[in-house]
Amino acid sequence: MYTLYWNRIKVIIGISATAMAFACSSKQAIDHSAKNITSHASESLNLANEIIETTAEPDTAEKAESIADNQESIIEESSHIRTSLHGVSDNTPWWARLLQQISIAAIVIGIIVLLWQTGIGTFIKKIFWALGLFIPKRAMRSAEVDLKATDENHPLSFRESIAVRRTSDPAYEYARKKLQKER
Repeated sequence: MYTLYWNRIKVIIGISATAMAFACSSKQAIDHSAKNITSHASESLNLANEIIETTAEPDTAEKAESIADNQESIIEESSHIRTSLHGVSDNTPWWARLLQQISIAAIVIGIIVLLWQTGIGTFIKKIFWALGLFIPKRAMRSAEVDLKATDENHPLSFRESIAVRRTSDPAYEYARKKLQKER
């Protein structure tokens, strides 16, 4: 039952999005259409004038004059449309901008979730770490102390190294406590 409602909602959303995409015309699209109408009307006007000049039948000449008059009025109206278009500006409604921003945010979040769920995010993180970028400060401090502990010339002991690791990484501390209990 719920699938039926969900399918209906998806159809309604799809139809609404399509209608909004086709209903919103820009100033340039209107101007382009007006130019096309003018060019087609001019071609028809030229053909009508050619018919008027070449025909011997008065009935055909009268119909061609009617066609020519109609084409001239179409050209004139198209010119008025293009003239009136100068006072028009393309505006995006606030809700359309909001939907655009929400969809961009959803896409970015979706990509991040996809990267982490597939393991690609961990791979990318390891590549950055291999290049020495974005290494956490706790890990850097722990590695620094471990290096000092292994250096014979440095007075730092392994116990101090473990103490630093215990304070910097809570997961290490819990793992150490669990292993101590198991002994």
